[in-house]
Amino acid sequence: MEMSADEIEAELRSLGGKYLCITGGEPLLQGEPLVQLVRSLARQGYAIDIETNGTINFSPYQPYASICMDIKCPSSGGRSDLTFLPLISSGDCVRFVVADRADLEYAARVMRGQPIAGEIFFSPVSGSDPREAANFILERDLPARLQLQLHKFLGVR
Repeated sequence: MEMSADEIEAELRSLGGKYLCITGGEPLLQGEPLVQLVRSLARQGYAIDIETNGTINFSPYQPYASICMDIKCPSSGGRSDLTFLPLISSGDCVRFVVADRADLEYAARVMRGQPIAGEIFFSPVSGSDPREAANFILERDLPARLQLQLHKFLGVR
């Protein structure tokens, strides 16, 4: 359902609360209208997180929202633009969605090659063994945390 910024803001007011997570598809495809919306919401006291796939420059949103950049690992068949990693601030995060050992090794290489100022998460894809990712993090003493997709464990869409 398509909504105007005013309609979105009215809906948010009716729901109550002051935390908003904007996720996708890829929300940054909305461009300037999304910048305007998050600017307005931030001025109204909302805490905002934006989840992005790491293919579009997110710096215009950072004054108003925390960024969570997903990095596409080899098993996904997708690509993220690693040149955006230096834009990650201490209030942002990076998430490696991992399916197998090759993805874990890829994530470790990216971390070694690129300083990342924000938090780092390894999120195993549904159906993979989260223990493998946990052990990988521990064995290498990586500055990362394991993040499980709780909605999938709980059966929530």
